Amino acid sequence: MTKKITTKLLSVCIICIMSTLSVVGKPLFIKWIPKTETISGFHKTPLSPNHKDRDSLSFIYDEEFELSIAELDTLNMELDEDEEDMFEEGDTTGSSWDATKVNPFNITIESITDTVINVSTYSHPNYNVVTSECGERWGRFHAGTDMRLRVGDTIRAAFDGKVRIMRYNKKFRKKGYGHFVMLRHPNGLETLYGHLYKPLVKVNQEVKAGEPIGLGGNTGRSTGPHLHFEFRYKGLPINARKIVDFETGKVLSPKYEITKASFEDYNKYLHSPAKYHKVRKGDTLGRIARKYRTSVKRLCALNRIRPNTTLRVGRRIRVK
Repeated sequence: MTKKITTKLLSVCIICIMSTLSVVGKPLFIKWIPKTETISGFHKTPLSPNHKDRDSLSFIYDEEFELSIAELDTLNMELDEDEEDMFEEGDTTGSSWDATKVNPFNITIESITDTVINVSTYSHPNYNVVTSECGERWGRFHAGTDMRLRVGDTIRAAFDGKVRIMRYNKKFRKKGYGHFVMLRHPNGLETLYGHLYKPLVKVNQEVKAGEPIGLGGNTGRSTGPHLHFEFRYKGLPINARKIVDFETGKVLSPKYEITKASFEDYNKYLHSPAKYHKVRKGDTLGRIARKYRTSVKRLCALNRIRPNTTLRVGRRIRVK
């Protein structure tokens, strides 16, 4: 008898919960899914028509909830990852083949000579929408183009090439690019694929254009699953939009001429005026770093101070 009453009460509770969800416009069908899928479903990613999984998202929301998703998407775009001290011009040990440094060259923009390269064999690494562009961001240079994805999505090589860097270590899981792969290509370019869940290649391994090199993820300094994708030439970053149409996933032209103008985004950042913050009562390096979207390490380097330096009220702290 008691068991029957308990069963009826449980049924009534379930009906009440579903009725309430119906009124507020939340999904009527509740299904448990893994955490990574919850993240991608929450974004309700508008995939490219060329993507095989374009029909895999089938969540039902009302118009009001759709708007909140769009707003949160915008927030994700604005508060995307901030690669930490991964790009250092002139960082070199004398060899351009280095399995540890993103930029092992000692090259300046002024030393670049005009060169025409073949990019006709390009294969898009991830068909999805762009969430953040290459260029200055929060007073620092963002060297790549970010594309949204779902954790576990296959990431493919942009051209034929050889793996120069493969970083897959717990030590870097929450730093900079997180787990990432960097390839060197016969045309002189290098491409970098950051925030991977897991690389699928090894250093010195040769790969073909379109071949899987990793699984997309959310490692490193990142606020959501996405691919950080970079083009570099002799260590210097090139805005990928100069070569690729991200709407179609195709190159703009089978040939691309590399000139000093290819690096105008980075050159503009290098020559932008310095910015300062006037210390107020209660300010700390951590608080200032958060305000200007930078790091304490960066502030210390710019101002030649230590993390425990006492900040006097009225002092000017360089933040860029």
